[in-house]
Amino acid sequence: MSAGKKPLITANMVTLARLIPMPLLAWWIYEHHWWPALVVGTIIGSTDFVDGWLARKYGPTVLGGLLDPIADKVFVALIYLPFADLGVIPAWACALMFVREYLVTALRSAYEQRGLSMKTSYLAKVKTWTQMQGIGVLLLFPMLADRQGVLDAILWTGVVAPIIAGVILYAVRKKVWKGAFVMTGQFVALLVVHYQRDPQLTSNFIMLLVVALTWISGFDYFSGAFKQLRGRGDFAMRDAVRIVAAVLMPTMIFWVLRATDAPAWPLMAILALELAVGGLDNLLSHHHQASTAVGWGARTLGLSAVLGAALLVPAQATPLAIAAAALSVIGVTWEFVRGSDYYLDARLRDEKPRNHRKRNKRKAPAAGER
Repeated sequence: MSAGKKPLITANMVTLARLIPMPLLAWWIYEHHWWPALVVGTIIGSTDFVDGWLARKYGPTVLGGLLDPIADKVFVALIYLPFADLGVIPAWACALMFVREYLVTALRSAYEQRGLSMKTSYLAKVKTWTQMQGIGVLLLFPMLADRQGVLDAILWTGVVAPIIAGVILYAVRKKVWKGAFVMTGQFVALLVVHYQRDPQLTSNFIMLLVVALTWISGFDYFSGAFKQLRGRGDFAMRDAVRIVAAVLMPTMIFWVLRATDAPAWPLMAILALELAVGGLDNLLSHHHQASTAVGWGARTLGLSAVLGAALLVPAQATPLAIAAAALSVIGVTWEFVRGSDYYLDARLRDEKPRNHRKRNKRKAPAAGER
């Protein structure tokens, strides 16, 4: 198939196919169906490469550029929150991880509104696949609790396989794969803790490693943002609202999760939806169409206040959590409807006939020239 033809399966189709089964993964974790969760989760993680390859081969779209990072973030949200709810990992550590994600998204919007560039560092890429790998390894421990020899072999494979892959890559393409050293180092550290034969200790270590990398990878963003935004002197209320909400929302979500009897599903919905709309906010900020401080704050700070009420009145935690989720659904839906012209390329399509008419007008001879 030539590069000019449209493929039968597009990158956007693959991304949507990744999104559809994600809620099922969360349900499997709650039901302790570890094997299907691991298999389907691995397939979802692997297809991230497929949609990226299709986008590079046949050309990216604005919708694809929006959906791909959303799919990654929603995947992480719908897996880590159940782990925190079941006590597999510390809820406070999970909250810290998502505070960082929300903060970087808020800062990216601030950059886009000012036409500044916020480059992704190599550490940020390491952070992403460490989060993904953490999911798989966390699933292995309850699955293989009675088969320690198999679990040991898998973890040792995690030490050796990246080095072998790195050697092959260098032999074939003369290219050094830095990720091989990072992955091997992570698995070596994990094995040291694992041989203490305390599954909870090992799970906590995995989560702390993920959180540490998540925040270390964010330091470049935070330091750069502080210097550039302070230097411009135009820090506005819309920026402050987004940053406050970035800290407050995940904190309240995980606090309510662990301190009340509220069901997890409305909290999961809020976490995933607000991560998704953050990507849209980056896109709309680039086009100077982002929500105002009032519009953004009404949803994010409003739902945070409702979750705060759930903490103050634990007996009403369930209806209040559902009300907060409803507020998020309504607000996020409105944001996606409002921004559809941009991520569906409608404005680009509208520009084509206008540009065509302008070109024809310039080519047409003026009166008296015939």
